Amino acid sequence: MFFSMIFLLTSMQEIHTPDFCAFMQIDKAGVYYDGGQELFPASLFLPFPRVYVDPNGGADSLPTNSVEGHIPFSKVHGILHRQIVLTIKLRPYLYGHLLPYLPHYWAGWGGERMPYLGEWQLSYEEDTLAGWEKKEISGEITPACLKEVPDELLADADFNGSPSAFWNYEVFTR
Repeated sequence: MFFSMIFLLTSMQEIHTPDFCAFMQIDKAGVYYDGGQELFPASLFLPFPRVYVDPNGGADSLPTNSVEGHIPFSKVHGILHRQIVLTIKLRPYLYGHLLPYLPHYWAGWGGERMPYLGEWQLSYEEDTLAGWEKKEISGEITPACLKEVPDELLADADFNGSPSAFWNYEVFTR
């Protein structure tokens, strides 16, 4: 009974999820990760994707963009990690099935920019008593999670009065 209680208590330890947003900044060019999180101590840059629209704001598709960084091996707080991969993505705020309605949103969004959201994902293997254990953590990159977002990038894409995405100014008429 005593050992089962100890096992239960040790298995209920709080799992720490790193906050990668604390080490990210955004500007008109894209998202910067400064390498400040100890599980992934290398910097990455992800530019906003180029978007091509017709004169009324319509598009056949809206591009995504991603960058992936790799670290083969790391030791953090005495724990060994390997095959560490950080992926940062930017995707359109609108889902593909809403593309036919894009011209209706275009004017309301200013006719020169498109709202985008970000996300990050970290995958790695951690050395445990049972061997190498695969782990994955992820999170959104939103205006609420980043510090000092320039006002010109705060997108109220859903017209509810608060920023819900970032403006991508890499938009061109074809």
